[in-house]
Amino acid sequence: MSHKKISPVRAVQALPLKAISLFSGAMGLDLGLERAGIQTAVCCEIDKWSCESIRLNRPEIPVLERSVVDLDPFEVAAAANVDPNDAILVGGPPCQSFSSAGNRAALNDSRGNLVFEYFRFVKTLRPLAFVFENVGNLLTAALLHRPIHLRPGKHWNLAKYSREALISDDADSLTEDEMSGSAFRYMLEEIHALGYSITFGILNAADFGAPQKRVRFCMLGFRECREMGIPKPTHGEPPLRPYVTLREAIADLKDLPGPHSVYTDRMADFFRLIPPGGNWRDLAEPHRADALGGSAAAGGGKTGFMRKLHWDEPAPTLTTKPNRKGTALCHPDLLRPISVYEYRRLQGFPDDWHLCGAMNQKYQQLGNAVPTHLGEALGHHVLQTLRARSPWVETTKMQLSAMTDTALAKLRSYARNGQRAKRAQMGLFASDCA
Repeated sequence: MSHKKISPVRAVQALPLKAISLFSGAMGLDLGLERAGIQTAVCCEIDKWSCESIRLNRPEIPVLERSVVDLDPFEVAAAANVDPNDAILVGGPPCQSFSSAGNRAALNDSRGNLVFEYFRFVKTLRPLAFVFENVGNLLTAALLHRPIHLRPGKHWNLAKYSREALISDDADSLTEDEMSGSAFRYMLEEIHALGYSITFGILNAADFGAPQKRVRFCMLGFRECREMGIPKPTHGEPPLRPYVTLREAIADLKDLPGPHSVYTDRMADFFRLIPPGGNWRDLAEPHRADALGGSAAAGGGKTGFMRKLHWDEPAPTLTTKPNRKGTALCHPDLLRPISVYEYRRLQGFPDDWHLCGAMNQKYQQLGNAVPTHLGEALGHHVLQTLRARSPWVETTKMQLSAMTDTALAKLRSYARNGQRAKRAQMGLFASDCA
């Protein structure tokens, strides 16, 4: 199969565009792209239950149930029955090794190296455009992981060991490859060599109509036209549309929630003491250590522990295990985790989308998915960029560096805003109790 040049003009006229989907998961990104007008032509996924769900809901789409590591890019294109030069490559490699909820092993972890498997497909197939998404902490991952207990100062937050922190003795004692952002800087060198016009940034799914705050790193690349930045939010403060709340998304499912996990009696007793929108920090001091257990001495803010949702706000990021204390997502009114059907709504999947496997596997498929609202926004932006047909211009290393600084600033602003909101909430409850 040749790497012939195809102009974006001819490709976009041949709608709908076809997408080759890697690391498809439960198809959250793919469903969003479909709504924008980009049709999924093949799915590559290693998880058995995700594959079964795709086959059940989209029997017309070929599913390659194998590791991307073992797949030949041209074999995948053949299964899709598309010329890859006319197609769009989409996907989000497993992110646990980069996630704040994972072990932060980055490229020491085989899952971290799957990022480069994605770009192997870009390099080989030369698609018309690509859509790459991952966790926000991809920006801060290190090439080499040093366990927290072996780090000078034993800081859990890798930002303590960044180039910006070199004035501290702690940062100075780590190697360059162990510092925050070293993995992303290495990744950008590889991507720049691909010769695509590239844009990337941090996007929050709530800003695009998802009833869920989910911060993601998103990168778009274009082979023969100039990038036009990342999608602009449609929801937020006026004059934008208001955020979609939990109440708007799932209130009608309160009495008929479908299958859901349960909390132990002990966890339920803790949740009785936590107000909607709160977490373990809202427990009285005698109960906090008991609720956290061995995690009490761990670093970080632990804001994901023992969370109870609020009706009039978007949900926090959905986890894969809402019944565990470290990743709990309790219903605002009821002493139970939000259900599988409620998860499905919050991720933007249609109500008739069926999930295969046991209940824990259904939670995992949905918890790992990209909100379809974000996928749709990315899809519309890709099509707008291709239709605009601005002449291709190389994205310089200086521009990539500036994008990195902007994305990091936005990622940090989300962290700061979360901390301020929690302090304000704690102050409110303190005054109520006075």
